[in-house]
Amino acid sequence: MAVRPNQEENQFMWRLHLVDFAEQFKHPTWGIHHFQRVYNLSLKLADEQNLDVDEDALFAAAYIHDVGVFQPYKMEGVEHSERSAQVVEEILAPLGFQAAKMSLVKDIIKGHMFYSEPVDKTEAIIFHDADALDFMGAIGITRLLSLVEIDNWAPDVSSAISLIQKFSKNLPQRLHTLKAQEVAKIRQGEMNSYLAALSNETNGLQVL
Repeated sequence: MAVRPNQEENQFMWRLHLVDFAEQFKHPTWGIHHFQRVYNLSLKLADEQNLDVDEDALFAAAYIHDVGVFQPYKMEGVEHSERSAQVVEEILAPLGFQAAKMSLVKDIIKGHMFYSEPVDKTEAIIFHDADALDFMGAIGITRLLSLVEIDNWAPDVSSAISLIQKFSKNLPQRLHTLKAQEVAKIRQGEMNSYLAALSNETNGLQVL
């Protein structure tokens, strides 16, 4: 006689299946490792500010929020955040994810980019800040340099360095939570130290 998994086991299984699904998205800047970092940082920001969040919704959003960048989900003329939100039910429903939480997952995804304004929901705000912070510090530098010659954000090294300068200056202003702002100060220092050293070694960035 087959033994049916209990509710706790079902809860665990949909997460495993979602991670398995996300493993296909390999990219040096967007993809499975970025998904993992943003989820973990979202939980850390929430915990350190005593914010009550829906961890299921954050987990689901983390592993889906950039799928609109990749085939077969990418759609010409549709911004990747919007496209990712459009396919939430298509991806999550077969895994047994709770239908009542689909709307929250979509809200989180739609406002995740640093240039977006998240809706007034704790999970969306936390996730937005975590995603922006992943463009800062040593990891931010690594991600932006990894785009050189593979993405129009950074067709060459000089353009990647310009992005690092821009993000170091501007991203802290896009953060909503106090803890994220504190983390940003540390990561901004890492970026500025790198830029200063690089400038010293390249004649003021003239011989990159």
